[in-house]
Amino acid sequence: MSDYHRNRIRSDFQTSFVIEYAKEGVVCISVLFIVLAVAAAMDLLFDKIYNEWILISIAAGLSCAAWQGGGYGILSAVIAMAVPVMLLYPLFRIGALGAGDVKLLAAAGSFLTVKETIICLGISMFFGAVLSLIKMVAERNFIQRMKYLLSYIFDVWKSREWKFYREDAADRKKRREGKIHFSLPVLLGVVIYKGGFY
Repeated sequence: MSDYHRNRIRSDFQTSFVIEYAKEGVVCISVLFIVLAVAAAMDLLFDKIYNEWILISIAAGLSCAAWQGGGYGILSAVIAMAVPVMLLYPLFRIGALGAGDVKLLAAAGSFLTVKETIICLGISMFFGAVLSLIKMVAERNFIQRMKYLLSYIFDVWKSREWKFYREDAADRKKRREGKIHFSLPVLLGVVIYKGGFY
């Protein structure tokens, strides 16, 4: 066999291997990791996730969904995007979770199935709780924060209506001081699950 034919066969094999590998979702998941890493860096540096980045992320996710599954893939991605919005709306409504965090999870859903989105959301919430606990221990306000939480739950139950978790100016200042950047737990949750560590 000539060198030309040998190189041609090798080239065709490599091309088909790359295409097959990409179809399995490796490229799309790599894009998702990059999307979440940039969002986490943005959140840590600027204390917000810009809507432009969310829109770019959703466009990339829907493109991957269309590439892998056509119309059905897009429909599945849209449903997966709606899942975190519906599940996290109560937390957003009381101000316990920012709109950027909910939108980031919806953008991540555009790359995932409904089941994967729910699992990644659960892992992210777990890491969020762990980071919050570490922060409370470091700031030595665990008992104070737990008292406030119980008082808030009792107040909502007694009044039978939703209210912001922290309402007055002093409480809003405390919320900023005690907040965690939830984009980081989202990144960790997705990397652990889709990266094969779960």
